[in-house]
Amino acid sequence: MDELGSASSPPRLVTVDGAGEDAALAKSRFLTRKEVLQRRLRRVRQLTRCYRTHYWALMEELRSKYRDYSWTYGKSPFKEDHNEGENNNPNGVITGVGGGDDIMRCRFSGCKTKAMAMTKYCHAHILSDSKQKLYQGCRAVAKNLPTGPSFCNKPVLKSVVPAACPTHHQFGERCLSRALRRAGLGNAIPNNRKPTPKFHVLASEFVHQIQKKRKLALKETALKVETE
Repeated sequence: MDELGSASSPPRLVTVDGAGEDAALAKSRFLTRKEVLQRRLRRVRQLTRCYRTHYWALMEELRSKYRDYSWTYGKSPFKEDHNEGENNNPNGVITGVGGGDDIMRCRFSGCKTKAMAMTKYCHAHILSDSKQKLYQGCRAVAKNLPTGPSFCNKPVLKSVVPAACPTHHQFGERCLSRALRRAGLGNAIPNNRKPTPKFHVLASEFVHQIQKKRKLALKETALKVETE
């Protein structure tokens, strides 16, 4: 780098632009408005160049680390011999190409996918890890069985609200769009498929859904009482 060095190397001293002129004016008791503005503008421009250079150095370092992470834990272009790896490593550990770091396979029975970092399971089976705290199952109802609802249970981050996988999230958006069209607000949905309805419409639709769920719950309770 011209001014800061690489992002990972220790920073070195930067020479301030116009240091000679600043030294000549250092002993002055007063500066004109033009001289002050010129000095500030010169330093702001140099600081902007430093920030821009440091930003792109960080981006290059991030790209390099992401490439290494994808190679180790993602889908590499080379496929190792699974049979040889299973015979030599019964615990699911396969040595990387060229004698590099060991690659941990998913511990779920029958899964050959590489495990995610800091865990023994892949993304599809991360919920099998009792120690993980980042993921939860999708709470969308996949099927209604006589014994009760069957949830999708695909792993999604706990920070995602609502807790729905991408498939059911898109399905919920389509249901919302249909509800808005039934309410006569079909034109409220723009072409980018991001609905922007008014708050009272959303509140009315949510109240309708809650009332519907309560009626179903009362019917199920009444059927149980009659059976007993």
